Amino acid sequence: MKFNYHIIVIGGGSGGLVVAAGAASIGARVALVEGDKMGGDCLNTGCVPSKSFLRPSHLAAELSVAKQYGINSSGSGIDIKKVMNRVRSVIKSIEPHDSVERFESLGVRVFREKGTVIDRNTVKAGSKTITGKYLVIATGSEPAVPPIPGLSDVPYLTNKNIFNIKTQPEKLIILGGGPIGLELGQGFRHLGSEVVVIDMLDHLFPKDDPEVSPLMENILTGEGIKLELSAKIIGVKKKGKTITVEIEKQGKKQAISGDAVLVSLGRKPVSGDMGLEEAGIELDRNGFIKTNRKLQTAVKNIYACGDVTGPWQFTHMAGYQAGIIIRNIVFPLIKSSADYSSVPWNTYTRPEIAHAGYTEAVARQEKKFKNFVMVPLGELDRALTEDDTRGFLKLILGKKNRIIGATMVGNKAGEIIPLASLAIKLKQKAGVFMSMTFAYPSEAEIFRFASLDLARKSFKPWMKTVIQKVLLR
Repeated sequence: MKFNYHIIVIGGGSGGLVVAAGAASIGARVALVEGDKMGGDCLNTGCVPSKSFLRPSHLAAELSVAKQYGINSSGSGIDIKKVMNRVRSVIKSIEPHDSVERFESLGVRVFREKGTVIDRNTVKAGSKTITGKYLVIATGSEPAVPPIPGLSDVPYLTNKNIFNIKTQPEKLIILGGGPIGLELGQGFRHLGSEVVVIDMLDHLFPKDDPEVSPLMENILTGEGIKLELSAKIIGVKKKGKTITVEIEKQGKKQAISGDAVLVSLGRKPVSGDMGLEEAGIELDRNGFIKTNRKLQTAVKNIYACGDVTGPWQFTHMAGYQAGIIIRNIVFPLIKSSADYSSVPWNTYTRPEIAHAGYTEAVARQEKKFKNFVMVPLGELDRALTEDDTRGFLKLILGKKNRIIGATMVGNKAGEIIPLASLAIKLKQKAGVFMSMTFAYPSEAEIFRFASLDLARKSFKPWMKTVIQKVLLR
C-alpha cells in the first residue's frame, strides 16, 4: 500500500514537534496535524508563561526584603498589565521556533485542523483525509475541571486564561495544592494578593520525599498564604464581585470568599472525540493512552508520547519519549525502550523543589532502598552568602550505595539536580562526588558534602585504629 506520508503526527506540542522535526530532518515524509496553537500547552499556557510570570513575582519578593541588605526599595506599585504583557512578549519571542513556517521549511506538511483517527493508517484532518505508515498521537493534556456544584456559573481561572487577566486579584482562592496551584499562588502572593489554597490532602507535595512538605508548608504560610488542607470542596457561588467557596473540614462547613478562583485540580488527557478507541487504541479509565515501553499503543504502528500517555506530564519527558519513537520507527529492528529510572521534575516555587529518580517511599516499596544521606543547604558557604539556607539535599541509595534518587530544595535546586540525574543514569555510587572539584563557593558543592558525609558515617572505629598504627609506624 502506498501512503501519503511516512509519519502522521497528531498534536503540535512538545512531543509532536520533536517527532515531526526529527523525522523530517532524516528524510521522512511527515504530516503534522494541529487544530489549536502551535507549541501546545507548554509554550502558550504552561511552562513558558508561568515561568515568565514567576520571574517578576519572585523579584518582588526579593525587593520586599531589600532593606535588610542595605537597599531602600519596597517593590510596591505592581502593574499586573505590564507583568502579563511581558509574559506574552516572551511567548512571542519563542513562537517562531514552533511556528508553521519553520516546520514547513523543514519539509513538514502542516494541517491546521483537528485530527481524527479513522484506522491504523488513516487520519482525517478537517475535511482532508491522509494516510501514513505510522501514526503518532501527541495531543497533550488540559486542565481537569470537576463538576463542583456552582463552579460552571462562576468565571473561574485555569492556567489557560490566567495570563490574560487585566486586574490583579485582591484575594485569590486556589482549588488544588499541586505544583501549578502552588507556583501561581506563591507568585500572586509575592505580588501582593491574598492567597488561600484548598486541598483535600492533609499535606502538600505528596509525591516528594517526606522532608519537603513540612518545610514548604512552613515557608508558604510564613509568606502569608493560607492553607486549607484536608478540606472537601462542597460548592462555589458568586454574589456581586465576590466569589465564595464552601468547604467541609473536620466535619464542619466554612465559607471562603475572594474576588477570583483558580482551578488547579490536575490535568486530563486530550484523547476524546478523535476516534482512538474505534481504531483499536486502548485508553485507561482516565482517558490516558496505554503504551508499552517502546511507546507503541495496542495498534503497533501507532505510537503515543507526552501528557496524553501519562504519568510523566513534563515537557522534557514528552521530548524524551519523542526521541524514542523516532528511533523505533527509523530503526525497527533495534527497538529502544523508555527508561524512567532517572526522571527529573521541578516545582518552581521559591525555594524550588527538584527531584530525580526514586523517592524514599517508592524505593522502599520496590525493595530497592538501602540508605540515604541528607545535607542541609545551610552548611554551604554560598548558600549563606545568598541567604538561600531553607533547603537540603537528600540522596536515596540502593545496593552498594548506588545513587537511585535525589531530592533538593533550594532557590537553585532545578539547575543543580541534573548532577543527580547523571549519577543515576551512570549507576554511580554515592562517593562519586567526593573526588570532583567544585568551584568555590557554589551550591552544587552540596553533592560533595553528601559524599563526604556518607564516607564519614561509614568509617568504622577499627579503621581509625589501623590508620593510627600505620601513621605511627
